[in-house]
Amino acid sequence: MASLTTLTKHTSITMTSAVKQATSKQDFVFHGSSSDGAFDYLGAADAHGKVLNALYPTTILKNMDFSNDLKNPEYFEKIMKKTNVQASNGVGSTLCICKIFEDRFEFSWVGDSTGKIYKEGECIWQTKDHDRNNTEELERIKNSKEGLFITEKDKRGNQILDIQVKNPTTIEMIKAKLFHFGNMNKINFTHSLGHAGLTGSHISKEIIPREPDVSYKVICATDGLWAIVCDEDHEFLGKTDVNSKDIVEFADNRWRQQWKQEFNGNIVGNSRFPEYNIDDIGVATWSC
Repeated sequence: MASLTTLTKHTSITMTSAVKQATSKQDFVFHGSSSDGAFDYLGAADAHGKVLNALYPTTILKNMDFSNDLKNPEYFEKIMKKTNVQASNGVGSTLCICKIFEDRFEFSWVGDSTGKIYKEGECIWQTKDHDRNNTEELERIKNSKEGLFITEKDKRGNQILDIQVKNPTTIEMIKAKLFHFGNMNKINFTHSLGHAGLTGSHISKEIIPREPDVSYKVICATDGLWAIVCDEDHEFLGKTDVNSKDIVEFADNRWRQQWKQEFNGNIVGNSRFPEYNIDDIGVATWSC
């Protein structure tokens, strides 16, 4: 597991990022401060797809100079322009970035890598993922993309399923969907960088005010974390002394533990995730 911790010139602020790659080895997280000291930043990206010689959006992200590039007000648009090219056909990536100023948090995101804000240990805000539960997203892709179709069953006619953690010991199997954008581009959420631009060019943005003399924590992470936690875990996640490495280890233990498995309201047995189903985990944190 790779991790990095940074103490800023403001000694009360700590930034960390850590990643543990599993089978896919496609998560990327980062943190730092702008070159002019105007803001701190952190971000998380989760690549997907396997196409020989394709241009993965995370390849572009890993070569960015975030401390300077993020000073451009249209930095996310520039990222999207570089990634939504024909060479990215068949592959893509989520991306969630938070820029942290003295008086505000600025979030920009595409996909389902989630950002959350904790205030005095309580989760007060989170990004709205571009996924099957986002009604605005479903309307956007319905109106903007000819040829898009959505499936709820696999080739054998079985319902596509996903997991939802109900509590620290129980997972539930829930119905899921696949979104087909044509020409080898299908994903289990609604929007992504890459994929030759077929999922669209929409970017979600939101500014959240920051109060002075208040303890905050920001987490940007891939679904290797968020898919395996529940509301009961906010107390742990919101602690300012819990860093990204702690969170990654916590999530990895969750993926590897034994679970009670629930389906249609009934416990149907105990199970563990096979090694090939354990997800990469990428987490970046900022706290003050």
